[in-house]
Amino acid sequence: MKTTIRRIASVLFVATVVMGLCAFSAQCADKENKISCKISGKINHDSWEKGQKSTVEFSRIPATIEEFKELQAVLGLEPQGAVALQVMAFEMFRRDEALGSEALQLNNTMTNLSSTKYQLKELNRNGDSYARPYLAAALLEGATPENGYAPSKPYKVNVRVNPVQKYAYSNSYDANVIYLQVDSKGWDTNWRAVEVIKPADSDFYVVFNCPALYTQCKKIRGTWQGLE
Repeated sequence: MKTTIRRIASVLFVATVVMGLCAFSAQCADKENKISCKISGKINHDSWEKGQKSTVEFSRIPATIEEFKELQAVLGLEPQGAVALQVMAFEMFRRDEALGSEALQLNNTMTNLSSTKYQLKELNRNGDSYARPYLAAALLEGATPENGYAPSKPYKVNVRVNPVQKYAYSNSYDANVIYLQVDSKGWDTNWRAVEVIKPADSDFYVVFNCPALYTQCKKIRGTWQGLE
């Protein structure tokens, strides 16, 4: 009887250890796969300054809305961060429309949300010659039609202050509209306009207007391998 009890106890101990090791491995894997992000350069929040540039760097596209929110808690504090989040949301929308819609809702004013979602649906239609499923990739550093829109890694979104359009005040949102441009090789004109704002009742900068970001980019010339 005592031998049996000892055997059962031994089996339970081993099982507990194995479960603990599995849990630890899972935690390590989650930690290793956590999205890294970084902002270099500066863009003024309150006053226009010609020549300001910034780069937002991130390791991969968020797979869940929780990951997107975690990134927004960091990147959303800066206007250029909202631009990078928009690029991520574009790709999330392509992969899963419901998930991408939620991300877009977090990162856009309501007036910009519907037009953005409508156009992304058009660009993501399978088998349509108008479709551009690689739109988000086209907005990343290093991606060109010739190389199959394969961006450099880690992913980078290069942003500058619009050199001719100064910030304008929005009475509706009680905040400045910040006019920015994204450097891209996916269109004939490299610098793609995007407007960002931090509404008075918001903790984060969000996209106010961005048709230049979702206008049909050049058709791919290679094979698109997708984004991580």
